Amino acid sequence: MFRRFFNLLFFVFVVNTAYGQNELKTDSLRRLIGQGEISTEQEMSVLYWLSAYSDSPTDVLRYGNALLAIAEKNRSVEFIAKAYTNIGIGHRLMGDLEDALKFQFLAASTVQADDRYLNLVAEIYAEISNCYTQNGDSENALLYGSKTIAILRRVGGKQQLALTLLNTGYDYYLTTRYDSAMAYYNEAEPILQDIGMDIGLAYIIGNRALIYWKRNNITRAKTDLFKAIQLLEPLGDTYGMADYYNQLGNIFLEEGNDLEAIKYTKKGLELAKSEGLKEQVRDASFILYRLHQRQKNYESALAYQSDYFAFRDSIQNVKTTQELANLRTEYEVGRKQAEVDFLTSEKEKNQVIIVIGSILLVVFIILLIIVYSFLKTKNRLNTQLQEQKDSLQILNQTKDKFFSIISHDLRGPVHTLSGLVTISRIYMRKGTPEQSMEMIDKMDQSIGSLTKLLNNLLTWALNQRGHFPYMPEEISMRFMLDDMSSLFEEMATSKGIKLSYDIEEELKLYVDRNTTSTILRNLVTNSIKFTQESGGVSIKAYVDGDKAKIEVSDTGVGMSKESLQQLFKLNEKLSTKGTSGETGLGLGLQLVYDFVKLNKGTIEVNSEVDKGTTFI
Repeated sequence: MFRRFFNLLFFVFVVNTAYGQNELKTDSLRRLIGQGEISTEQEMSVLYWLSAYSDSPTDVLRYGNALLAIAEKNRSVEFIAKAYTNIGIGHRLMGDLEDALKFQFLAASTVQADDRYLNLVAEIYAEISNCYTQNGDSENALLYGSKTIAILRRVGGKQQLALTLLNTGYDYYLTTRYDSAMAYYNEAEPILQDIGMDIGLAYIIGNRALIYWKRNNITRAKTDLFKAIQLLEPLGDTYGMADYYNQLGNIFLEEGNDLEAIKYTKKGLELAKSEGLKEQVRDASFILYRLHQRQKNYESALAYQSDYFAFRDSIQNVKTTQELANLRTEYEVGRKQAEVDFLTSEKEKNQVIIVIGSILLVVFIILLIIVYSFLKTKNRLNTQLQEQKDSLQILNQTKDKFFSIISHDLRGPVHTLSGLVTISRIYMRKGTPEQSMEMIDKMDQSIGSLTKLLNNLLTWALNQRGHFPYMPEEISMRFMLDDMSSLFEEMATSKGIKLSYDIEEELKLYVDRNTTSTILRNLVTNSIKFTQESGGVSIKAYVDGDKAKIEVSDTGVGMSKESLQQLFKLNEKLSTKGTSGETGLGLGLQLVYDFVKLNKGTIEVNSEVDKGTTFI
């Protein structure tokens, strides 16, 4: 289920509809190179557009690599970054997300420090967002989508802004934030109408249909999906048609109309296979597996299930998820190190200026004024230099601790996943599918835990750089808890813990949704983590004056006074195991403390050893 619209390919389509068929355009460009009478700059431009115009991912990579070789030889920063971007797109189209993201981060590192290339940086960030969405990581996709929109609002570019709004709206849809998704679609629609992008308008209709479906307006959903397919067919957009046929299959499956479900899902599967679209083949195979299983056609169900697992694992697996997280970590930490290097360079420049200034003072000012001015200036600069030195030390300490925590906490989950894979292989060889599916479920749970661990770590790192997005809005406390209740209930049930709620019916908060959800999620999971079986965890919220008080209480192991004093500090040595051996980064409560302050609140803790803890 992947209905994002890729900016570069969309641009190619629009140019083609205005100037002729894609194949004719690429033939024309190839003839330019074959003539051998063009400059190096023109040759790089032609190779860039050949890579962009090519329908085949293999040709995208071939021309992208040819461009990279010439651009590196001529030290062209712009075309080196463009080559990296096109090579990354080629790998993404082939399903190689690790290589795709590697090249996009290389492109970003090449031009991000130069404001002349802001439009190119926006294009790169949009592609990074595409890669994360294709890997099922909507939160990181939203992060880079927001960065893209911020740049485009600053520099202009109606076409790319409309496409990024469309893509970001779909990421909000994937995270069930339907109001936000609809808002982004509504903003993109008039821009697409203004510039005459019919294919983008078709995607808006189709993506809105998915929201109508989730809100139980089934008739409107089916009508709009058929309309989107009808609009895409003359445009030759097989990608979108295959996706929307699959979604029609999903809707008919839910309605119990198996014949229609099979009919439209097979259309989606046929289109996906004809174009080598792995995601759509994966989704169609899963729907057909469910349909044939429900009809007790177990032989066909097993065949489709095998196809589903094969295509799913070729796109997204444990190694890919870990590598994508590592790539982003390297990129963000590299940017932090670049900031440290910049500060060091500025300090050296200041020292040179001080020396030159002192020489000029000796020449042009009388001795008494020179001595007075020199002493005064020296004291002031020493203070500034000391402050810079302290700031650099803090940055280095934070970076060192960052790496230490990564090394310490990621080693365990990765080893656990490795062990589960080994056990699963043994069960598969023995022909025991029930045990194999149990191991797969455990691996899926471990992947979810690992992903949450990485997101907490990277969210914290981003917050330390002072760029965390803060967008307060009025939110129902009960509605927000309902979004997370299934997670809490599952964790509590697994440990035999009673989970209770006492929320005022009309209680509403004016807060940032994402950071407040992080606060509640970390506090409740922390309470469950440190509460024994048969214990209890309660969530209480009520109005107190012009504020809301939220209390998360448990009957768990509690904390000593010494632990309370260090509770909200980043310290890996203080990270302790839960009552069932659960592990953690020690980042959760650090995030809680930072995000409570961000939302203009306060936090208190009452705790006694062996009696429990209450966070207020």
